[in-house]
Amino acid sequence: RLPATRLHVLTNGRLFYYRGFARKLAAIGHPLLTLAIPLYSDIDAEHDRVVAAAGAYDETVIGLCHLAEFGVAIEIRVVVHRQTYGRLARLAEFIARNFPFVEHVALMGLELTGLVHQNLDELWIDPYDYQRELVEAARVLEFARVPFSIYNHQLCVLERSLWPWARKSISDWKNVYIGACDACSVRSHCGGFFASGVRRTSAHIRAIGEAEAGL
Repeated sequence: RLPATRLHVLTNGRLFYYRGFARKLAAIGHPLLTLAIPLYSDIDAEHDRVVAAAGAYDETVIGLCHLAEFGVAIEIRVVVHRQTYGRLARLAEFIARNFPFVEHVALMGLELTGLVHQNLDELWIDPYDYQRELVEAARVLEFARVPFSIYNHQLCVLERSLWPWARKSISDWKNVYIGACDACSVRSHCGGFFASGVRRTSAHIRAIGEAEAGL
């Protein structure tokens, strides 16, 4: 009924470890289907620790290869938090070398929802504090010509060199701005905040003036 509707499916991708399952999905032949699959580290034990599932890394990596074999469009999602930021550039290099077939890589800020609140001390890091790692990862992906975007970050926290890749990625129904944003000259271009996450924000949130923004 809606043949032109794009389907962006969030999945851990682990069942595509089974080659036949990947083949069956591909056989549907949907022209506008993309699977968004998380990968948190280039090290198997680190990925497994983040998702709390032994063997998840192997299943995910093999599943990605099976999907590529059958021509299914893939987006790799990397959520940046305290447990993942340190090897971000290494992960970007790993993706560029091993999965050059992906359509897109999303480098994502942490959404404070669900079980995140129960593990906040283990996961939260001020995005300002991992800008060096984020810049390095962006350079790797850009050099390798792997399409990528930066999701769920505020422009005032990002290094200016990263602005071209920052997207307004938060769904309208859960996207908010706080008081510090009212006088900001780039608010209309900024991704803002998750409504669930305004109780813990970067210590570096501020309004950007027109002169600084180059407007």
